[in-house]
Amino acid sequence: MGIFKPNRIEAWLHRIRWAKRNIRQMRSADGILVSHTKSGRTWLRVMISHAYHLEYGVPANELIKFDNLHQLNPAIPKLFFLRDTKIPTFTIKGRSVAIPAGKKTLFIVRDPRDVAVSFFFHVHNRASFRELDRKGISSEDRSLELYDFMVSEKLGVIRVIDHMNRWYDEMQHMQYRSIIKYEQMRSDPEQALDKVLTFLDRKFEPDVITNAVEFAAFDNLSRKEADGFFNSDKLKPTDVKDGNSYKVRRGKIGGYRDYFDDQQNVYLDSLVGDRLNPDYGYR
Repeated sequence: MGIFKPNRIEAWLHRIRWAKRNIRQMRSADGILVSHTKSGRTWLRVMISHAYHLEYGVPANELIKFDNLHQLNPAIPKLFFLRDTKIPTFTIKGRSVAIPAGKKTLFIVRDPRDVAVSFFFHVHNRASFRELDRKGISSEDRSLELYDFMVSEKLGVIRVIDHMNRWYDEMQHMQYRSIIKYEQMRSDPEQALDKVLTFLDRKFEPDVITNAVEFAAFDNLSRKEADGFFNSDKLKPTDVKDGNSYKVRRGKIGGYRDYFDDQQNVYLDSLVGDRLNPDYGYR
């Protein structure tokens, strides 16, 4: 995939603008959704957006992005999607801004092994240079083979585990927090969406929940992505002929095992068993 590479000054200025915008939105949001990249965030975003389409008549091809739907109808909350609990300022090394106290914060989590595999394909097939730059991922990182990527402390399973462990510690001090697991969304999407909307906003009628889930079903979502239905780059493939460039790719629970031999899977499992907080239930 060809990647536009701006000069370093331009990249630094972009990071600062990105940080200022995101900090401002985080502080004024009604609810915050935290997840590592490739944890089901976009799928959940589609379900939430369609529920608001059904409830308030906002366009079906618009995905909620902070206050865009709120501007169409003030009854819709401003929801901010975040990949960590802290936003780096990019002005002073190590300086960041955390989620404000008292914010409703939903954590979306997924098995770190599945996240890391999906993140590999995201890095190689979808991520822009600017996204990679913000995340500190170099061209050398992108040259790694899948298993080497998976066992890299900077990039793979350990990266995801470290995020999740820190989040678990932080959420113990949050007044309004909730967790939804990707695996729960797959096994019972209606119950999961009902839980999410009740936490972030209010209780919705069962038929709204059911229709929103059906709209965002994986087969439907794959077709809509291929057809360019959504008015968002978040659901557009970078190469329509390459299945790995689609946002909606596989979503298989435990699908990571398909990519590795038995010995490699044993080691990946040991990383989760030895390092991840057992309260998540992924051991």
